[in-house]
Amino acid sequence: MKKDYIKIFFIPFMLFFILFPIFMLIINIDMNGISKILKDQYFLYSITNTLIAGMVASTISIIFALGFGYYHLFFKDTFYYKLINVINELPVVLPHTVAGLALLLAFGRNTMGFISNTGLAFSFGALVIGMVFVSYPFAARALSSSIGLIDENIINVARTLGDSPQEVYFKIVIPHIKKSLISAFLLSFSRTISEFAVLMIFAGNIPRKTQVISSYVFTKIEEGEIELAITASVFSLIFSLILICLMNVIEGRSKKNA
Repeated sequence: MKKDYIKIFFIPFMLFFILFPIFMLIINIDMNGISKILKDQYFLYSITNTLIAGMVASTISIIFALGFGYYHLFFKDTFYYKLINVINELPVVLPHTVAGLALLLAFGRNTMGFISNTGLAFSFGALVIGMVFVSYPFAARALSSSIGLIDENIINVARTLGDSPQEVYFKIVIPHIKKSLISAFLLSFSRTISEFAVLMIFAGNIPRKTQVISSYVFTKIEEGEIELAITASVFSLIFSLILICLMNVIEGRSKKNA
């Protein structure tokens, strides 16, 4: 009987490189860290900034992703779609320090100095813009994949009945992918809360104003307050697990109803 080498090597890989670091993070949390972080207003502000900016950015990402989905459905063979598709992938492969610098140059004081001394940089708006930059490609991928699964006959029938591409998109396509919209929103949101480099460079790490959970953890490590860094990290881990479970539930229901 032949051994299943893929099965043999994959499980140790998951245990050692994924679960072991997470396990070490969890077992190092203590009550003192929990007690201190609950009294730390900077931590509470970082949560608020993360959640509000993340939800706003994810909403914007979904709106633009729907625009990409429209091109994906009706203009897939055009030069414009191919160009947009390449541009969509840039934020995914671009080093995030480079992306942060690009956003700083684009929306900083040299170009947006008429808004404030720093332009849009180092503001709450910078948090939202930075999060949109990194999360939009994931929303676009998720929605275009869902749109690609729609039966083309439905689209063709609507078009032969006289509906314009825009009417078909709003009356048929978007209602058909409403559960995918929720999944794409959650995927986009999960990406926003994990971002660090782009936000550090473009939005800064200003307590109460632009500090988010990821930059809060970084600050506490720099300050030597490892207890607070670990506790905040575990909070982020729990929140991430909740998002993953929600996405899996929605995806499971979508498959049942398909």
